[in-house]
Amino acid sequence: MKILGRVVLILALLVIGAGAASAQIKKVRLSMPTFAITEVPFKIAQAKGFYREEGLDVEMILIRGALGVTALLGGSVDYTTASGSIIAAAVRGIGVKLALIIDAKPAFELVSEPQVRAYEALKGKPIGISSRGGSVDLLTRLMLERNGLNPDKDVLLLVIGTQQEMMIALKTGRIAAALMTPPRNLLLYRDGFHKLGSSGTYLATAPTGGIGVTDEKLRQDPAQVLGFVRGTLKGIRYYRQNRAESVNFLSKELGINEPSLAAQIFDWHAGQLAENGMADQAWMRGAIEFTKKSLGVTKDISTEQVFNFSFVERALR
Repeated sequence: MKILGRVVLILALLVIGAGAASAQIKKVRLSMPTFAITEVPFKIAQAKGFYREEGLDVEMILIRGALGVTALLGGSVDYTTASGSIIAAAVRGIGVKLALIIDAKPAFELVSEPQVRAYEALKGKPIGISSRGGSVDLLTRLMLERNGLNPDKDVLLLVIGTQQEMMIALKTGRIAAALMTPPRNLLLYRDGFHKLGSSGTYLATAPTGGIGVTDEKLRQDPAQVLGFVRGTLKGIRYYRQNRAESVNFLSKELGINEPSLAAQIFDWHAGQLAENGMADQAWMRGAIEFTKKSLGVTKDISTEQVFNFSFVERALR
C-alpha cells in the first residue's frame, strides 16, 4: 500500500507540474503576407525554441498584406510581419505600431515577362500586387510613376496574393510584371524573365518584414510583446551568425534545391538586415514621408505615431 501511495503521489505531482508548465506557455498567432526570406528569422526562432524560452507557442499563418492588419485589429492574430501595411495603417491614424524591422531596405525587384523589356511596354497590361495599400502596392506605384506611368490609368493593378501566387501568375501570363523577392526573382530570371528595376533604387527607407502590433496589446500585455521581440531578435542573431546552418535552412524552407543559390541568397540578405532590429530618426522620417505621399496624407505624423522600438531596446539590454 505504501508503494501504491507513493506511485499515486508521484503521478499527481507530474500532472500538477505538467499543468503548470502548460499554463506558462502562451499561444500567440503571427500573420505573414507571404513566406519569403524576410520571414526566415521568425521560422528559425521557432525551430530553435527561442519563443518557447520566452513562454510563447507561436503559430504562423499566411494572411495577405493589409488583411493581416485587419486580422490584427480584430484580435484574430497577435502580431503581423506586414510592415508596409502597418506603417500605412499608422499613418492613417489607426492604433498600430511597428515594433521591430527585419530588413531596413526594400528587397523587391520588378520582374516582367520576357517580352517586356522597358517600363513603357507595361502600358495597358496587368501588374500583380499582394494587397491594396500594402508595401508592394505603394512601391509598385512609386516605380511606375518614376518611369512615366500612371498606376491608376496606364496599367491594371491586380491583387494576386503571396509571392508564390504572383510567381505562378507571371509564368501563366495572367500578369505582365510584379515585385518579387529572392529566391523567386532569381528563379524567374533563369527562366528568361526580365528585371525592370530594384525598389531600393527608388526608396532606401522602407522595411521588408518586421513586427506589427496594436497599441492595445502594447498597453495590456507588454510582457508578452517583450518576449516575442526578444525571441525574434534571438532568431535574427542566430540566422546571421550561423551561415552554414542558415543556408541549409533556407534551402529547406524556401524549396531551393541548389546549395550555391541558397548561399548566394543568404549573403545578399545578410547585407539587408536592419542593425539590431531598429532604425534611426532619419530612416523613420523617410518611411513616413513616402507613405504619406503615397496615401495623400498631408498632416504631420510623428515617428512615435508609427514606430515603437522601446521593446527592442529593452530586449537588447
